[in-house]
Amino acid sequence: RLFFFFFPEEGLQRQLYQQAGLILAGHHARPVSVHNLHLTLVFLGLVTEEVRQCLEQAAAGIHGAPFSLVFDQVGYWRRPQVLWFGCSETPAPLISLVDALNAAVAGCGLAPETRPYQAHLTVARKMYRDPGHHPLPPITWPVERFVLVESHTYAEGVVYRPVRMWSL
Repeated sequence: RLFFFFFPEEGLQRQLYQQAGLILAGHHARPVSVHNLHLTLVFLGLVTEEVRQCLEQAAAGIHGAPFSLVFDQVGYWRRPQVLWFGCSETPAPLISLVDALNAAVAGCGLAPETRPYQAHLTVARKMYRDPGHHPLPPITWPVERFVLVESHTYAEGVVYRPVRMWSL
């Protein structure tokens, strides 16, 4: 399965993981592994080698400018039982990048996402109840590149392997 992602640097991964831990204390949930914290741009699913090559070529033609994300919200989705961090303001360059990636997806013969994009970072799964209101001190994430990632599921959990990376 393939995705376009942003991966935070290690220090930022630890900071996000620690903030999630503060909220999860006393709750039954499965925290996302510190090394698996990411922001999905576009989910691609299972694709052929030909489509993957098309996506890589299209992504290489996408150019933007570096920007920052500011995570300052904690959210909970009951149906998938997910705790997430989000941004109260979505930067225009992020929306432009997601739009360009969705156009690339369509150009390679896949159905692009039709729902409005909502930047969120899943920090825990199998969270059976809403943890209530929790303030999140703003966490700034400077974004300079995006990554095509392949996911592999093992008995121990999911492992994400970067396939290719592009600078903005």
